[in-house]
Amino acid sequence: MNMVTKVACRSAGTLGMGVALYEAVRVGGHFSKTESEDVQSRYIANAMYNSRTLDNMSYTSNSIREKTFNLRTKNPLPAIYGRVKGAIEGFLYGLGNTLPLIACSALAILGKNTLAKTGVVGLGCCLLYKIARDGYGLGKNNPMN
Repeated sequence: MNMVTKVACRSAGTLGMGVALYEAVRVGGHFSKTESEDVQSRYIANAMYNSRTLDNMSYTSNSIREKTFNLRTKNPLPAIYGRVKGAIEGFLYGLGNTLPLIACSALAILGKNTLAKTGVVGLGCCLLYKIARDGYGLGKNNPMN
């Protein structure tokens, strides 16, 4: 395999791997945001329930409940936990969605001669599939029909 073909195969593989990682990072960011909001809302809902239910008519207990509720709503740990959990879930979800692209890219980068060319052909097939499926809607069931 000559030098130009090697460079073209490696470049196509690197480009495909970059696209797959970009997709995974973007999906991870989206999952991170939504999971953080979800965890924080559940945490605040529990804190609200605990602070607003009265067991007795004690003013000191009411004051303790108010102060505890204020402290619990300012706690950043549930949001941080939700962000980390969502980021990991989203990143893995994004990688799982782009698994054929990752496989073809790895084959184009690591393969030699025919294997590298097969990886590039696979990348081309992945690209054509994405264009046909997402761009033109081929193979999708339209709910309006």
